Amino acid sequence: MKWIVVASVLFLAACNPAERMTYQVKGVGTGYDTVKEDKIPGAFRAQGVYDPKDPKVSGDEVKWRTLYNGLQRAQNEGYDLATFNAYTATLTLTRSSRSYSFVEGQYPGFTFIVRGYKSDGEHPANAKPIAALMDEANRRAFAAVKPQP
Repeated sequence: MKWIVVASVLFLAACNPAERMTYQVKGVGTGYDTVKEDKIPGAFRAQGVYDPKDPKVSGDEVKWRTLYNGLQRAQNEGYDLATFNAYTATLTLTRSSRSYSFVEGQYPGFTFIVRGYKSDGEHPANAKPIAALMDEANRRAFAAVKPQP
């Protein structure tokens, strides 16, 4: 049994972000990932997906947690101002064999492109303090939590 757990952890570590998110959403109903954008300085892509069939999961909570994660990553990289763009997304899990393929699951979600700036550097007029944006995202996420029976 111990080897199965170790093998599972190693397998998850070797997976790409979409596979990790799929395992997360299948296990706990939600999956998150935040990565640095290579081609845009100071930009981060935060993604969150959820299982709409899970009665404990709120799509709005996932949306605001996803934004929070992107803002937190920008703050951890030393930025104190940010702008963001929101997009809807779908994570599709497809299984294939030699003779056929099928969609095993589709999970709706959100993608935010968060762009960080430093207040003492050049930044657009619409850049807002990250701390205030994080507080608002956190407040909205808590407000969207579904009550548990």
